[in-house]
Amino acid sequence: MYKTLASRLTAQFQVDGSHLDRYLGLQGTLKRSLLEDLILHDQILIPTPDFLTADGLILIFGEKGIIDLLESERIKFIRTRSVMGFARGSGKDGGLVVFSDPENKRPQDSDIEEAVVAGLNVIEGYLKEKDKLKTLVIQNSINVETTEILAAVGKESIADFRKSAMWRPRFATHNLDLLALPELTNMHVKVIGNSPNPLGSFVDTLLSLVMYNSDLFLSRKFDCVSTSSFFPIGDLLRIKASRAGNKSNDLWKLFEVNSIPDFSALDFNASDDFRALHKATMTSNAESFRKWFHSLNNWEESEILREYLSVLHEVHWTQKLPTRIIRFITTTGLGFIPVVGQVASFVDSFAIDKIAKKNSPKFFIDDMRQLAKTKGLQKGNRGRKK
Repeated sequence: MYKTLASRLTAQFQVDGSHLDRYLGLQGTLKRSLLEDLILHDQILIPTPDFLTADGLILIFGEKGIIDLLESERIKFIRTRSVMGFARGSGKDGGLVVFSDPENKRPQDSDIEEAVVAGLNVIEGYLKEKDKLKTLVIQNSINVETTEILAAVGKESIADFRKSAMWRPRFATHNLDLLALPELTNMHVKVIGNSPNPLGSFVDTLLSLVMYNSDLFLSRKFDCVSTSSFFPIGDLLRIKASRAGNKSNDLWKLFEVNSIPDFSALDFNASDDFRALHKATMTSNAESFRKWFHSLNNWEESEILREYLSVLHEVHWTQKLPTRIIRFITTTGLGFIPVVGQVASFVDSFAIDKIAKKNSPKFFIDDMRQLAKTKGLQKGNRGRKK
């Protein structure tokens, strides 16, 4: 099973509770991200401290579509209980902390069941199958304590920060776990939020590194083949980029050159289009495409296109044999008595197609092109939107 850790699909916690509204403002990006992950992976793990992320997915992709994903276990939530941030004390120094409600009443700190109910209550007026969604979200949620994550990645993240271009010697203190970062006033805490600025904020740099390392930790913990982080940190993390498993792939360029439009242009919430797309990613052709894609040594755009072109130029063994031999193999092999004329011709085309359509990525591309036609998408609407 190909699993991915996708924090780019997370509604990043905001202290003022605005993370759902901010999340809904990213619909175009979120549509493409989820579609890409469904095509390339069997299961998507989404870390989130509360379930406003689930609300956002329901509002964007539709209630029925998310129920399909949950019932087929295509998505699961890693509920990272409590919230992590950088806190400054009464002096000049501060450190990474987990802060929570001592009574565990906030959705970020309560039990999963209570957190799911609190999340779904926010969009209760929209839901037709709230009880079913509640059961499915609870069944597909895994609890991980944020204290466990911080214990695993805190020191590593500070060490990474010291190696980054944003480090200044004046940040050092006698305690290696504490840093004298100048941006916060006394007794204040900052979380990563939805709009981090790691190249302009020292605290955001540190928190971005914490988030990145947290993704790697969770990815290892749940045996994921790749991660797609919320924020592409780029140069800050060149020293460890190979650990992420997400080699800057460009699936959408492959779709574009094959005349497959941008499906994210569809209004998934107002139709069954998303359910049709999800169904297409669960076929044997989709499975063959995933196996091919993950077998590539390099996921750069040029390498993907080169490898795909080599697939198109392959001559299947069925095309190398005389028709008479193919007819004998397919009819007897499938338990038929050899026949002639129009019936034999039908058997040839049906059986040979069935044999030839094994383990090739091109057939999933054909399926997606045909699906785009049935949904009325035009070539002019294709490609990745910025």
